[in-house]
Amino acid sequence: MEKTVRLTADQREDLVAYLDGELPDDKAHQIDEIIARSEVARHEVEALARTFELLDILPAMRAADDFASKTLTNLKVMEQPFSLTDQWWFRYFKRALKIGVWIISLVLCGWLGFQTTRNWIPDHNADVLRDLPVIENLDRYEEIGDINLLKEMKRNGLFDDAQEK
Repeated sequence: MEKTVRLTADQREDLVAYLDGELPDDKAHQIDEIIARSEVARHEVEALARTFELLDILPAMRAADDFASKTLTNLKVMEQPFSLTDQWWFRYFKRALKIGVWIISLVLCGWLGFQTTRNWIPDHNADVLRDLPVIENLDRYEEIGDINLLKEMKRNGLFDDAQEK
């Protein structure tokens, strides 16, 4: 006789059905063989049987009359799908999201307007700044009168000193 043979986890799960006589014959026969060979397994079965006997001694509790209707109501509530729109905070979140979208839209429109006026619309002041050296010396250029005189001065090397400075 093997004293230390224990029931497997699957067989332990079937013990309640075994004690109630509801276990199929092949599984019940396996458990009978293990109980016959092992004191440890026999002790496990006896402990479970005593536990059931103690449960039988306890007075039977009676459920409240409305227990079934409350349980069914709770089950119906649990079957309903979870909806975010039914949450208390969803209305505030939706409002904050709308405000955020408006703010982002306004900032984006302002940035787009700034970029449009900066890059696509010509700046007339830029032309004046580009021509500023000519405008500053306009009085001197008017005294010369003719472009041919400037070309003659350049051929004679009069502008070479101005370029070196």
